[in-house]
Amino acid sequence: MSKVLLVVGHPDLSQSKANKALVDAVRELAHVTVHDLYATYPDFQIDVAAEQALLADHDVIVFQHPVFWYNTTPLFKQWQDKVFTLGWAFTMDGSASQLVGKKAVVAVTAGVLADHYTPEGSNQATIETLLSNWHATLRLCQFDIQPMVKLYGTAFGLSDEDLTTAAKQYNELLASFAA
Repeated sequence: MSKVLLVVGHPDLSQSKANKALVDAVRELAHVTVHDLYATYPDFQIDVAAEQALLADHDVIVFQHPVFWYNTTPLFKQWQDKVFTLGWAFTMDGSASQLVGKKAVVAVTAGVLADHYTPEGSNQATIETLLSNWHATLRLCQFDIQPMVKLYGTAFGLSDEDLTTAAKQYNELLASFAA
């Protein structure tokens, strides 16, 4: 059975409607470990060895966060900077990293509706384009990159029914990694 690590980077998960619903939808899956970065490191003092051990102990890593200014949240960015170290998470000579072949999923929530994330929309780019740093980072770290999970309209326009559907689909996706 594949073990899934859900690394959550929401500044206050208890106050989030969408991110909390996604996490709650998978919390009871036996093969999923939920790791809330802001609850673990309220002082931003990241235990790199502990984080690397968590990553090493799991087969699938899900990186979940709200989109903050077309990027991840501050603690999540610091986590990347500290944990994804040269020689452990990536190499310069092409040799295998400690993350090689692990599946990676980026799961993001965006406050506005999907039509804002088109070349014609207000953001003039897709969410994949704006978050291309994730793809580059995961590729460098030799992850097996899975399709991005996107939930739009979390601040403007997402109905309770759509959120319930998204949470169910998230549960099904993470459950599918158990096989």
